[in-house]
Amino acid sequence: PTTTNLTGRILLPPDQTLWNMDRLILMQANIDDITPEILSYVMDLLLNNGAIDAWVEPIVMKKGRSAHTLNCLCHSSNDHTPNTATDTSTRPSPPVPVVSTDAKLLELIFRHTTTLGIRIQRDVERASLQRRFIKVQTLYGAGDAEARNGIVNVKVGMLGDEIVSTKAEFDDCKVISERTGVPVKTIADYATKKALEE
Repeated sequence: PTTTNLTGRILLPPDQTLWNMDRLILMQANIDDITPEILSYVMDLLLNNGAIDAWVEPIVMKKGRSAHTLNCLCHSSNDHTPNTATDTSTRPSPPVPVVSTDAKLLELIFRHTTTLGIRIQRDVERASLQRRFIKVQTLYGAGDAEARNGIVNVKVGMLGDEIVSTKAEFDDCKVISERTGVPVKTIADYATKKALEE
């Protein structure tokens, strides 16, 4: 069990922690000659190819030029060594090199944006909550397969045994809303409340 000292700090046994600690890689590129549509597309590409997160920040560059910083966060990877596994057939295939996630993301940024350089920060520390998903049956769209039968996944953030964060998955709520006409906010609020009751 956890205890609290006089300063209000939570004290934990030596073998326990309330959150996960990761060492990540942060990539950043300043871009002043790209459209918002392409930036949005690049962020989707990064997220679909191993990035933990991707986001854009507005900045002002030299000579007052408006621009954006494209940020990409991914797990550290040591998979730079080739894969030496061989085929068991009579004509073995040559070893297939394994491309690390960070190398793949760097290539995507270079190929799909106009940047000439990318800043890389390694060993960026991140604290993250333990998380899990709860499937919630809502009142909306039950029995309708095209409305996910009214089921919404709710992401729950745990600080030890305590729930401190809940969020209904937007895409689930959107599908149900499009099918039933019920506002996304109404569906999300109901799903979140139901998740906390379970």
